[in-house]
Amino acid sequence: MKHLKNITYILLTILFSSCIESVEFPSTSFESNLVVKAIITNEFKNHSVELSRTIPIESEEVSPEKNATVIITNESGVTYNFQETGEGIYTSTSSFSAQLNQKYTLSIETASGEKYSSSSEQLPIIAEINDIAANTETNSNDESVIAFKVNATGNNNEGSYYRYEYEETYKIRAFIWNSKRIRVLSDVPPFDFDLVDKEPEIYGNGFCYGYGKSNNILITETKTLAQDQVQGFKIREIPIDSYLVGLRYSILLKQYVLNQNTYDYYLLLDKFSDPNDIFSQTQVGNIPSNIKSETNPEKDKVIGFFEVSSITSKRFFFNRNDITDLSYKNYTDSNACDEFPKPAFDNGFGSSPLLDFLQTHIFYNEPPGGIGGPSGAPYEVVLRQCGDCSHLGAVKEPDFWTE
Repeated sequence: MKHLKNITYILLTILFSSCIESVEFPSTSFESNLVVKAIITNEFKNHSVELSRTIPIESEEVSPEKNATVIITNESGVTYNFQETGEGIYTSTSSFSAQLNQKYTLSIETASGEKYSSSSEQLPIIAEINDIAANTETNSNDESVIAFKVNATGNNNEGSYYRYEYEETYKIRAFIWNSKRIRVLSDVPPFDFDLVDKEPEIYGNGFCYGYGKSNNILITETKTLAQDQVQGFKIREIPIDSYLVGLRYSILLKQYVLNQNTYDYYLLLDKFSDPNDIFSQTQVGNIPSNIKSETNPEKDKVIGFFEVSSITSKRFFFNRNDITDLSYKNYTDSNACDEFPKPAFDNGFGSSPLLDFLQTHIFYNEPPGGIGGPSGAPYEVVLRQCGDCSHLGAVKEPDFWTE
């Protein structure tokens, strides 16, 4: 893996120091190592384990580890079997939850007979999320942002280790909205169209709901504090003029309490690697794992970690006017939405300008005089992105959404 890292540095140097010609380097020796993503928690559910193989740095295809045998065992001898439910994805055959005062071990045997096992990991004490505060501030880049910070309370007199993930949902308003749409009655001469009401279940009502999730490592600890309390730990910041926080914003926060082994792993991963890389089979550097090869421990290295953590989650909603009275920028430039062509039904040469426009535009309005009016065209249209936000999110309100 060190050779791959050196090649990466060389490639970057060539990229930034030369604009004349590209240089291709041949692949060096490559080690196919097992990549493991395995997390079990106190949630009662079917847990999953993802297995794959490292890939060469120039490769983009995922290499799932198929047909493996995956087992998790606790120290009382209870065994949880996993079956492959997708390529390289193994799901427990029964629902279970990790219990306090129990240690758990992950065992893997590949289709080729290689065996791996983890160290024993114990479930930490659960901690509660108190709230999330949203406030405006200036970040380290001198940008005005809305910062979301969590407060939590744990039950460990000696302090705890914490990791956070989030899923965000944000309400978007279409830049221009009309409840009518143009229906094509005939796409061959004689061309024919009419106006109908948009079906809400298909087109919505002018609002969309975008989605995102955390993709970086968010960890903190209270071991060095007088109390097991997380106070004002920043989990997300968004530019204050962003449409993501333009109307109403929701965040589902997941809080993991970690044991020290798991915290140390994420701490190293945060310092030396990209968290997206480790689970997509490309890895720079060598982050220690708690999973070892039993077949060839000296040469067969494992990337990833077997995590046993307690989890709590909580959803929060924020309205923009509760945070700031500053205006926001919509998802598209208003200058792109100030033109309203009026294409004709038929150009007299066997084609329809309106039909062509409907590939990129949607109905905006009926010109004065309507069909056959002074403009000689039946409808005004506008760029699809201006009158439809569905390219940014679902038109249907999520089940959890409240106003």
